Amino acid sequence: MTGAKRIYPLHCGGDLSDWAVFDPFDDQVGVKVYNPYFMYVVTHAKGNLLFDSGVHPQMGADPVARLGPAAATFQIQVTPDDAIDRRLATIDMEPKDIDVVVQSHLHFDHAGGLKWLTHAPILVQREELHFARNPPVYQRLIYMAADFEHRLEWRQLDGDHDVFGDGSVVVLSTPGHTRGHQSLMVRLESGRTVILLADAAYLLAKMRERALPAVLWSPDAMVASWERIEALEHEHDAMLLATHELDFRERVKLAPEAWYE
Repeated sequence: MTGAKRIYPLHCGGDLSDWAVFDPFDDQVGVKVYNPYFMYVVTHAKGNLLFDSGVHPQMGADPVARLGPAAATFQIQVTPDDAIDRRLATIDMEPKDIDVVVQSHLHFDHAGGLKWLTHAPILVQREELHFARNPPVYQRLIYMAADFEHRLEWRQLDGDHDVFGDGSVVVLSTPGHTRGHQSLMVRLESGRTVILLADAAYLLAKMRERALPAVLWSPDAMVASWERIEALEHEHDAMLLATHELDFRERVKLAPEAWYE
């Protein structure tokens, strides 16, 4: 197995969310905290992979026009520099340099850059695409059809998938947050394994406590995914990275200054 070369975590804006989003029973409910958004570039001998595509730049300029009533809940903090092309430029890439995209799910804070990726195959769970196009009432406001209804080359998955065929970058089915949520396990050439959780868990500490977040599809599926993630963590001595980890500035190696290899 050759392994992936690098993982570049690209911070691309965020919002101010109530603690209730992370745990409705936390003592800090009512307190607003900065909730980061991320996309990740994984480089490999067979191509460049993008895990999630960030938020649409209109979210920063006019969140109400883009998000509608949900804009009152999410106090969006996005600048023009958080757009996918500008974030990729910080690591000397352009959208056209992305060879394959893996979408963890299709919520607005993860799928806003797909408009710029019509040239690349988009790997998504079949269940997720159906869920996004027919969202239940309790998630309807956070799926934006304008994010994902483009002329995209969808590659619909049914479970786990070895992206490059060498075991180094594996899509993991991790439902719970949404019906078709997926994470990404990356085995680097150095021998280190990193699991990009996306929203399989918002906060690692809450996952360890089995404290469920406010936004989910199935609590049972989420707990089962947590158990699977922890089993893989122990099996591979893996590092876990959650997209919305609040202490990301201390916990995460932020590109372009730093990366994982």
